[in-house]
Amino acid sequence: MVAATMAVYFLIRGGLPEPVPEAVARSTKIIHLEQAMGIFVERDWQGPVLQNGLLMRIANGIYVWGHFPVIISAAVWLYWKNRERYGVYRTGLVLSAFVGLWGYAFFPAAPPRLMPGQWGFVDTIALVARERYEVKPDLFLNHYAAVPSLHFGWALLAGIAIWENSRNLAFRAFAVLLPTAMFWAIVVTANHFIFDMLLGAAIVLVALYVSHLYYQGRLPGCALMDVAEWFPSRKAGTRSNL
Repeated sequence: MVAATMAVYFLIRGGLPEPVPEAVARSTKIIHLEQAMGIFVERDWQGPVLQNGLLMRIANGIYVWGHFPVIISAAVWLYWKNRERYGVYRTGLVLSAFVGLWGYAFFPAAPPRLMPGQWGFVDTIALVARERYEVKPDLFLNHYAAVPSLHFGWALLAGIAIWENSRNLAFRAFAVLLPTAMFWAIVVTANHFIFDMLLGAAIVLVALYVSHLYYQGRLPGCALMDVAEWFPSRKAGTRSNL
């Protein structure tokens, strides 16, 4: 059911129109907002990476392979590790996905790599021309669905899930490294502005909080259903010490 839900999400996202002038104009406003806030550092961060082919490939690899392969692996691990908490994170992910769809439909925005040349951003993945932007079919792609950045938001969600459900130091180090490395990679590959990622993180955290309230029974009348209740459950935390 989760796979079907996410497939629908990506089909809708990929089928949304890509109004280029509107998207570029909106991202220009994002740049001006970041300048006013003093956080417009994307070009400064990307500069050193453009001078180092190894760093560029590392950033590209993190951006591409640190997204869905890691999220799927974390979901499978959490389902095995703690079925009850898996439901909370699953529902949070789905809620954030559909909030994201609303943003992509009504507020299309261009990523830095597709902004006009005067802004000085370089598409590092196209420059290397070996990786793909997404490990999914072109039918699912929308290059102007940049706000919010769920690419970062879901990395943060996976990191929180791993941290909460493991006491293993290596796992917890990875939980911190994952969103940190993804934040850096997204900026230096010019795939999102910092504003996009902050908004994506906020949406994911709110969705996770709403999901948490629901599973605590503090959202009476909520239409969400716990799909995990359809299957045999087990006690959490009995499988391993990881």
